[in-house]
Amino acid sequence: MKIAYALAGEGRGHTTRAISLAKKLIEAGHEIQFFTCGDAIELLHQKFGEKSVSSLETPRFVIGNNGVSYSRTTIASIKFLFGHKSRLENCIRQLNEFGAEVLISDFEPTFARAAKKLKLPLISFNSQRFTIDTKLKKKLSRVQRLKLLPVKILCRYMAPKPNLSVISKGFNLEAKRPDIHLVGPMLRPAFHPDAWMPEGTHVVAYMRKSVLCHLDAIASHADKYDLKVKLYGHYPETLPPNVELCPISDSGFTNDLLTCDWICQTAGSQLLGEVGTLRVPTICFPEPNQVEQEINAVLAEKAYSNVSVIRTKKLSDSDLDLALAKCSTEEAPPTFENGTTGAFEIIQKFLNATSTIQKVNFNPNP
Repeated sequence: MKIAYALAGEGRGHTTRAISLAKKLIEAGHEIQFFTCGDAIELLHQKFGEKSVSSLETPRFVIGNNGVSYSRTTIASIKFLFGHKSRLENCIRQLNEFGAEVLISDFEPTFARAAKKLKLPLISFNSQRFTIDTKLKKKLSRVQRLKLLPVKILCRYMAPKPNLSVISKGFNLEAKRPDIHLVGPMLRPAFHPDAWMPEGTHVVAYMRKSVLCHLDAIASHADKYDLKVKLYGHYPETLPPNVELCPISDSGFTNDLLTCDWICQTAGSQLLGEVGTLRVPTICFPEPNQVEQEINAVLAEKAYSNVSVIRTKKLSDSDLDLALAKCSTEEAPPTFENGTTGAFEIIQKFLNATSTIQKVNFNPNP
């Protein structure tokens, strides 16, 4: 089948999920065309070629001096909404040219409207929908659950009534109902509990602009142990001597993660699931004012003994020492099905059923 796959262009987690799922779908004989923008484009080009990616603007956070700027993000969102009509028309034209038969949407709003206009089945596949469809009362406090309200509203807006919803989340959450499809993190083939083999050479830092203020302290701490810092994500204007800038590369990041002594990162859902499986000592710096990351950090710290969270604005050596001391690599990680396999099997079953219905409804002599 011809599958159009739209994903949010913010960060790398959406892209990692898309690559893992798309590979399985392509192996099964499907044709994929991606629709996205921003951070996602380069990795998709590397994996599937430039012709496989069409431009589609998606909502994005605006980062200010103190993390996510609510006011500037709101203004940007209003501008995004004003462009909805022309964006939708252009998207529908591209979908028709591609001959799309099924749409997959990962936390972006245009495909839900296009699916309705074109009367095509819509699959919602993301990690954010856990806010709606999983049992959180025993996992989070009332205040923490209230903080998730904006994310819940966004989930309803992005894909109001999908024909199928699949949620990838690596914290051993429990679905509210039997018909909710909840799978683990989308693990790359190289990632399994025995794959991490530290070489005593480097630390990995996956950083975004709002947490780059911590880089000097991280580099200073690593230097005490003769370690380099391999920096992925966003870069500052000036670098400490032992920091190496690393270009976007799925294979490069995989190799560096599997051989690092420890990793520091923002609290993205996808990478947390991966390091939780690998048992790599992990320090999280949730981006300021980013509610989903704040909750991800809470859930990860409860689920994985190797994950520690630092919430201070000014980082010190002692903060890092204390956080690393809390990271235990001895305990076995939680057990859950590889989300790559689980998501593919659920979606493939849906595609088979959809294909059968389309054939039954096809009338060669209207």
